[in-house]
Amino acid sequence: MSSGVPQANKFYEEVAETKVVWFGVLPGEILLEFDIKDKKVSFPVWSAKSRIERLKKLNPELLGDVESRSVSWQQFKEHFLPILPAEQKVVGVNLSGKNLTGIDIPASLLVKQVEAFW
Repeated sequence: MSSGVPQANKFYEEVAETKVVWFGVLPGEILLEFDIKDKKVSFPVWSAKSRIERLKKLNPELLGDVESRSVSWQQFKEHFLPILPAEQKVVGVNLSGKNLTGIDIPASLLVKQVEAFW
């Protein structure tokens, strides 16, 4: 099992409970994203602000300027899903650790996984 799977499962459970999604914003109101293989872009999301803050401490050179932001689950579905087409972008779920370990999945799968916990 990938080390990112338990973190992803925790994301699904926590977001299903709180109905809040956390993400990072760089100076200039630029969404935090990472280039990954196959010319795709990963948009990382977390289930709690504390998860982002912990990563900022572990990776100050990469994430020191990142501001934690949140949106409701409904806002995430209405405003973020349209900008996350599966053929170009994926969602990095609850990335953790110094190396930002986790899994990247299509946003549509993320929605199905979270809402399966309702």
